[in-house]
Amino acid sequence: MKISAVITAYNYAGFLPAALDSVLEQTRPADEIVVVDDGSTDNTALVVAQYAGRGVRYVYKANGGAGAARNRGIRETSGDLVAFLDGDDRWVADKLSLQLAHFEKNPNVGLVTGSEWQIYSSGAQPYLLRRPPVASADFYPGILVENTIGNPSLTLIRRECFDKAGLFDENMPLGQDWDMWIRLAMVCRVGVVDAPLILFNRHGGSLTANKVLERYRSNLRIQRRYIRRVPDPSQRLRLFLSAHSMNFYYTAAALADSAQPPIARSHRWRAFSMALASALLNPTYETRNKAGLLARTAFGRSTFDRLRRISASKR
Repeated sequence: MKISAVITAYNYAGFLPAALDSVLEQTRPADEIVVVDDGSTDNTALVVAQYAGRGVRYVYKANGGAGAARNRGIRETSGDLVAFLDGDDRWVADKLSLQLAHFEKNPNVGLVTGSEWQIYSSGAQPYLLRRPPVASADFYPGILVENTIGNPSLTLIRRECFDKAGLFDENMPLGQDWDMWIRLAMVCRVGVVDAPLILFNRHGGSLTANKVLERYRSNLRIQRRYIRRVPDPSQRLRLFLSAHSMNFYYTAAALADSAQPPIARSHRWRAFSMALASALLNPTYETRNKAGLLARTAFGRSTFDRLRRISASKR
């Protein structure tokens, strides 16, 4: 099967060499590599030009957002399988080989994802976000609760699935990936590789409070758009409560863990209230994480970390 790698970038010239090297150094090379420059104003074009001799093709488009850039990449390529990479992330060396092997072993799968290393520019310890391995599963309607597929950089997708589900919604400033995964999960089965596949780069400071709340509202719109379509009333109610619970959870976590102390202080009560609401709406899902978030928002991050270190030292 032919694999197309679509790298999207907007003012990521400083990150692109590492991203491109990670694609070119795959143990199972991509058959074509396209960089879609979403209207960058830095020297992205010059960086990509240095890789032209290694088969990397550069496509420029006016700025239109991540969804539009990925759609352009899909249209510019012809592989049976499409792999995305955000220009500030990196693939691990065996990403494509592991995913291709999964496709070959499970021919009914339309999308394959996996776990990820989250890397912090602040110097904080890398965090392994693990997704339980799945050979082939129906992710719908469970994916309406939260994005269980992950970042686009993780995915390898059969092109024919886009023919059935459509492309990314270019009118959504946030959440285009989750919206896309929901529609893909409606028409194809999902596999999960038991390995970290990417280095997800967290950089540039935390989200501002306004953007955190914007993400909350975006998630709410996505949930309302799809949960109302679920025919069974009892299942619709369960999904609605669970989805609200996780939306509160992630919003509270973003506010509580902000790298900007004034934001963390001024929104401490809001973060705690959302963490409490998350636990009450669905206490049986992600119970341990919700309990930890409640403690973190109640005591503050530094006090919470100190108490956790003391507890660990006594074991």
